[in-house]
Amino acid sequence: MSPRTVVVLGASGVGCRFALAANAAGHRVTLVDEHPQALKDMSIDAPYFYGAGLPAALNNANAIAQSFLEANPELMECLESGIDVRLSTILWGAFRNGENSIHIGTPKAGLVSREGNELLDHDVLVIASGVRDFVPSFLGWELPGVFGAKAGLALLDYYGVFEGERVLILGTSDIALRLMRSLRSKQITVAGVVEPGSSIAAGPEAAAWIEGEGIPVHFGKVIASAKGKVAVEGARLVTLDGTGSEEIACDSIAVAVATLPNVELPAAMGCGMRFSTELASWVPEVSIQGETSVDDVFYLAPKADEAMIEAMLARISGAARAEWQPSSLTLADASSYIQQWIKSLHQTGGPDVIMCQCESVTRGEFCHLEPPKYLGQGMRTSQTPTNQTDNPHAPRLDQDLVKRMTRVGMGHCQGKRCRDEAAFTLVQRFGIDAEDIRPGSYRFPLRPVDLSLIADDDETDDIRLNWQMWPYETRNA
Repeated sequence: MSPRTVVVLGASGVGCRFALAANAAGHRVTLVDEHPQALKDMSIDAPYFYGAGLPAALNNANAIAQSFLEANPELMECLESGIDVRLSTILWGAFRNGENSIHIGTPKAGLVSREGNELLDHDVLVIASGVRDFVPSFLGWELPGVFGAKAGLALLDYYGVFEGERVLILGTSDIALRLMRSLRSKQITVAGVVEPGSSIAAGPEAAAWIEGEGIPVHFGKVIASAKGKVAVEGARLVTLDGTGSEEIACDSIAVAVATLPNVELPAAMGCGMRFSTELASWVPEVSIQGETSVDDVFYLAPKADEAMIEAMLARISGAARAEWQPSSLTLADASSYIQQWIKSLHQTGGPDVIMCQCESVTRGEFCHLEPPKYLGQGMRTSQTPTNQTDNPHAPRLDQDLVKRMTRVGMGHCQGKRCRDEAAFTLVQRFGIDAEDIRPGSYRFPLRPVDLSLIADDDETDDIRLNWQMWPYETRNA
């Protein structure tokens, strides 16, 4: 097959390795990544939960760009190999011919950077968009100094601007261990680790390392609140039965319960999706070659191995299409650990904790499906989002419907802070499985962008003069 134009979204390790392999095979590769990000983009917690305490040093774009490249040798290899690398660039949408768009022609990816917008033609789209932070709510989680584990690793390892000195870590997952190792390598104090269970979730080797480092582990407890008026000054922990509590001095709180795949793009494109208990998320259905239900759109899972990269490259280069089958990756059950945290936090924190910061909706209001406050008490009636259909294969609950009832997930952050906790709260509230909930939908643009950058200002005089006639002409065509 002749060389094909391939767009790879995500300069993670697996994204870079695939880009290098595709380039070596003779394909024309463009590698897109939104890092290093501008401070204003990080302030909306995309793709990670940075929180409200971002360092001012992030304004030094040149220094940040240098730190980011130095911390990513595989990305440097991509640059040196001649791959068209687009950094600080958002892929905000992907467009192709369909029932409602028949004149697009060659598939196009919408890219926007600080310089402007571009619709990039391509033959193949490879999605290697990595993961995002899962951050459940607790009292004070809006304070500067609360952040997600992936955000913490980005500030520590990629940007080199982390300012915390004493960090309390919530969770003992694999990502929590990675964060602890990075903090200790930079001589930053880990004030303690909070774990509602009775053992380290990341396993016995992680437990041995934590013990060897002398890091205190608070088993059978969760955080009740972050302490402080303008920034984190400490945290109050409580036992699960509510009979005991203690305060920990810290200036940072890292939420390291879990990470979830970034699936906005394949979901918005209409790829077939399935629920993965291991990943605690809906993910694209893919063949053994990584191809989704949309032709020439591929998905590289965060832990995809070299065999998957080779199979995907073979398919792009002309191999026959294989049948879909579930991923064979063996992973810990993230769903159970997330639900353990949510149950413990809700049990000890109660219904008055704000779940959706943008819309100021509490856990209790969400669980009771109460309409937005601005509608007034007279508009509040009992409602149910459950599906009463006789179809056994239909989802029993629709998260978009719940969003419209409560506004949880409808704020300016586009649900990046609350949609995941909301979904698992519905699981516990209605006693159903996560796969019985139709997930909230995604729409383009996938990231908040300046509309002036993606607007088409090259209208002809004819379009400007006659646009109001289009509906009439369409009706009478």
